[in-house]
Amino acid sequence: MIPRLGLSRAVVALAWRLVLVVAAAYALFVVWTAPAMDLRVPVQPTATAKPAQANEAARNAIAAGPVSYSAIAEHPLFYPSRAPWRPPPPPAAPPAKSTTPTPLTNYALVGVIVSGDTRSALIKPRGAKKTIFLGVGQELDGWMLKEITRDRLHFGAGNAVYDMNVAKPSEIKR
Repeated sequence: MIPRLGLSRAVVALAWRLVLVVAAAYALFVVWTAPAMDLRVPVQPTATAKPAQANEAARNAIAAGPVSYSAIAEHPLFYPSRAPWRPPPPPAAPPAKSTTPTPLTNYALVGVIVSGDTRSALIKPRGAKKTIFLGVGQELDGWMLKEITRDRLHFGAGNAVYDMNVAKPSEIKR
């Protein structure tokens, strides 16, 4: 046997469904029986204005011909200064570099590595712990390493040349 509370809930649910079905049926009936509506937008003919009927300002504007907007371009509307645009001045020329870099007296040639056609140099800055590894064509303080021999390095910078010889063991500070 079904408890009484469960039966009343079932009846309420069925009643709501019946109400929704009847409301949907009524809406369909109203839609189907309503007369068809014309949804097109009516087009009204436009009246063409004749030049004789136009007001005086329009006649003057037509007679004046094309309008020049150069004044607006020369005086921008949204800038407070409203001055014509001028290009910025060219940047100042950079200071001239000295053509000859300072000699490499702060470096000592520690060693040269020759292995077949490959040559490399080990250079140590005075007072530093790290050693710099250079090959032909690399640059050091504005000087280009041109040539590596067993006992010296040949640097060039423009027309200037500088030769660095292998440092004696007593000259190398550790």
